Amino acid sequence: MIPARHPYEAHYKQEKGGRTVYTSKPVIAWDDEGQALVVDERSGRLVPANNGRTFTGLSEGGHPVVAAIPGGGWSARYKEGDGSSIVDPLVAWTVRSDGTLTPVDTDSTGLCDDATAMANFDGLVAPGAETRTAQQDSSA
Repeated sequence: MIPARHPYEAHYKQEKGGRTVYTSKPVIAWDDEGQALVVDERSGRLVPANNGRTFTGLSEGGHPVVAAIPGGGWSARYKEGDGSSIVDPLVAWTVRSDGTLTPVDTDSTGLCDDATAMANFDGLVAPGAETRTAQQDSSA
């Protein structure tokens, strides 16, 4: 058995209650013949990913989040419809297993998400950058 060092996902398609439901599981390892292995929750064992009629294939998966760190004074800037901008402090940065960082913002309901995924995302603002800009603008 070879541990999966690069993320892959096994995909499944099932009919439940007259609806088509799609699910996926992370590939945990590869067997000696090169078959992807996933966890079977019922037996508590690794089984071949294609062990069943619902298997539809494999795809490269995303790197999982392994840590989160505070926002550190960084903010996200969003453009408004009238051309003005809103600057909102980041609540955190997520760290993925490949080392990439993702800025995390929250909305008024408390839902956290990738700040760069918002359609009106306009950039990141370093700690103190808005203050410096405002001071420069006021002295002109």
